[in-house]
Amino acid sequence: MRKLAILTSILTLSAATILSGCVVSAQPATVSYSYGGWNPYYYQGALVYFDSFGRPYYYAGGVRVWVPSTWVQYNSAVSYYRVNRHRYTRWHGRYHRPSHFRYRRPVRTVHRTRVVHRRTPARTRTVRVRHKRR
Repeated sequence: MRKLAILTSILTLSAATILSGCVVSAQPATVSYSYGGWNPYYYQGALVYFDSFGRPYYYAGGVRVWVPSTWVQYNSAVSYYRVNRHRYTRWHGRYHRPSHFRYRRPVRTVHRTRVVHRRTPARTRTVRVRHKRR
């Protein structure tokens, strides 16, 4: 009897959830990079940056790629940047270049021997010796 009561309560709760229209679905978490009044743009899922002339670009695999002018939001992004340049500067100070761009130097697997530079001794003036004429 107890098992039947538990089973009916579970079925009742699940039926109420399904009939109420509640749907539980998993969605990936979205990361918001807005800061200081600047709401950034995204081009094909990549964060859009602007150069000093106001041209938009993004990073793909550590390489700077310019956003094409055929992008639907190109004109609105450029005009938004020109109006809110000071806000973009504050935002860029916080979310600057990606970390993969900062560490582009190759890692050495072979370490070089240390070279010690020594100061050369002070140079002396050359003294000319005059020979007497005979």
